This record gives sequence, C-alpha cells and structure tokens, in this order.
Amino acid sequence: MIKGANFIVFSDDWGRHPFSCMHIMKKFLPQNRILWVNTIGMRRPRFTLYDFWRSVEKIGSWFGRSTSKENLKANLMVISPVMIPYSNIPSVRTFNRISVIHAVKKEMKRLRFDRPILLTTLPNAVDYLGSFGEFIDIYYCVDEFSKWPGVMKGLVEETEKRLIQKAHLIVATSEELQKSKNKPNIPTYLLTHGVDIGHFKSCQSLEPISSIQKLYRPVIGYFGLFDERPDADLIEYLAVSKPEWSFVFIGPVKVDLETLKKNSNLHFFPPVPYNELPKYLAGIDVYIIPYKVNELSRYINPLKLKECLATGKPVVSTPLPEVLKLREAVRIGWTKEEFLEEISEALSKPIDRITVEKILKGEDWSFKAEQMSQYIEEAINRKSSSTC
Repeated sequence: MIKGANFIVFSDDWGRHPFSCMHIMKKFLPQNRILWVNTIGMRRPRFTLYDFWRSVEKIGSWFGRSTSKENLKANLMVISPVMIPYSNIPSVRTFNRISVIHAVKKEMKRLRFDRPILLTTLPNAVDYLGSFGEFIDIYYCVDEFSKWPGVMKGLVEETEKRLIQKAHLIVATSEELQKSKNKPNIPTYLLTHGVDIGHFKSCQSLEPISSIQKLYRPVIGYFGLFDERPDADLIEYLAVSKPEWSFVFIGPVKVDLETLKKNSNLHFFPPVPYNELPKYLAGIDVYIIPYKVNELSRYINPLKLKECLATGKPVVSTPLPEVLKLREAVRIGWTKEEFLEEISEALSKPIDRITVEKILKGEDWSFKAEQMSQYIEEAINRKSSSTC
C-alpha cells in the first residue's frame, strides 16, 4: 500500500453516501494524508424537492471546512469551496476555477502539502489540474457522465477529453468505460467496485427494523439512489402482478414517484446512515436491481451488486453488461415476465453460497485499494522515469 503521500481528491460529498472512491480513500487514510474537495456536478439544477435540499446542503457546506478531531486524527480534511452551477457560462466557470483553486491552495499551505497526487472522479476538475504542483493527475472514471439526463453534454465531453489528455493514470470501473476512455502510451486500468463484506454480511444476524418486519412477506428490496436508472414500468408491473408482496426501496429519490406511490405495496424509505443499513436489509428476502438497459446503464458497474450478494440473499437483476459477468450467482430477468418469474424462483430456492463466496473472494475494498495503490505507484515510476 502506498505510504506517506499527500492526496487531493475532487469528488462528491465526503460522508454523504459511501461510494467507490470514498471506500478506497478510507483504506489509504491510515498511511497517507487526504484533502477531499467537495465539488458540484455537471447537471443543471431543476425545480425539484431533491435539488432544493441538495442546494441547501451545498450552501451550508460553504461555511467552514470539516475540522473534527476524528478527521484530523484520520489524516483527512474536507473542504467545500463556493461554486455556482451552470458552468457552461464562461464567467461562472471562471469564478468556480478561481474559487476552487484559492480554497485548495489555502488549505495546502495550512497542511503543508507538497507535490500531492491529484485524483478526480469528475471531468470538470480538469480546470484545476496543474494548479497545485501535483506530481501526477489521476482520472478515476466511475460513470459515463455524458449520458446522464440533464447534464451539460457538450461541457462534459469537452472537459473529459482534456482530462484524458492530461491524466497520467486512468482507472475505470467497468469494461465499457475502460474501452471508451483509452489513451495512447498509458494503460487504462479496470478496477471494478468492491464491497465491505463484513458490513453487509452482518445483516444475517440482526433483527430487522420494525417498520420492515411488520410488512407482508415476502419483502423484495432495493437500496440506493432512485433516479433515472430504475425502470418504473417494470416496478409497477411487479407491484400490480403481486399485490400480496411487499416491495421496499431505501434511499434518496431524484425522480417523480407519484404514479408508483399509488401502489400500496410499494414502500419508500428515506436514506439511512451506512452503519444502520444492515438493520434494514435484514428484513429483505430477495434483492432486485431493476435498471433500464440503455445507453445510460450500459457503462455502469452497480455498486450495490456485490453488496446485495454479500448479504447472503438472492439477487435478481436486469441484463446489465457488468451483471451478466456474475450470472452464475445473479438471476437475470430479460423481460418483465422473466424478472417476476426469477423472483418467484429465488424465494423457493436457496442461494448457492459457495459460488457467491468464490465470486466475492478478493472483492473486499482493501483488495481494491491495494490494486489502486499499485496502479498509482506504476504511474509515479513512469513519470519519474520520463523526467530523468
């Protein structure tokens, strides 16, 4: 594992919800220092309740950096520079660049950061590359952002193209991303999502929370962000076809659910802290990943896939490319009817635990962090050799 390095990371809000970059950087923390920079995304804000509260959270985060004893002890510092959406407007983009660079340099000076390693999961961070005397720049590509509804497609494509040109290392979370983010002269590595096996396996020995335990069984569950990816038509078909079943969805919601909420057997729970999630998952009999199969989902590697498998319960999914690789352990529903049939069969047949354990072996986040560390050290060595 890499040791004694200073990292600057541009990504989503630290602590808001654990995702791949956050999991890996947590493994780096004991032996490295990390300056985590919360930035804004590349989607235009909409007049929705979700975007309203996200804006409130963002504005609140501007009024000071995270300086808790826990963070300082863990070698972590989190800052949230003032940034304005609509980066497609030149003056706004200029303001954001000045604001971010000023905030990061100020914190670097206080922390005495020297020759840091810069890692970003967001293409728009290309505007800051080269401003901090960093030794290498890393693009950790976790999604095909240009395919997301509501994003500024031209801006995303332009910034990502420049980022790929400048990066000393590119790491992608799916094979489709790996293929599309190629750069001559340096490898684009594949690093699929990992899983905190012990955390999700713990739900096997826990009592479910009462609000789920009292639901009619079986309980079919989904957890994570409910946005444009889940197939509302499929979900409604399941709810109407099996009114005696309970369907549970846990996590933040970004889209309108008025039509779905008309089904009394669909139950939506707000986001819960990561540490409390196993108590909710303990009451679920079958997990589903009901994503649409389209250009948006083609590039994703669902973080929740291995998390669901780690619970020891059956998993049913639509035929996403990254899911098909694990079809020996995941039931695949190619049509609405097949999806429902697979859930029914999963309820009556136990999961093949040997196969699942074989798949999850080596998939813990500690292994993923070690792989990332090796890629970073190789990039450092390449850079060092080229400057000799």
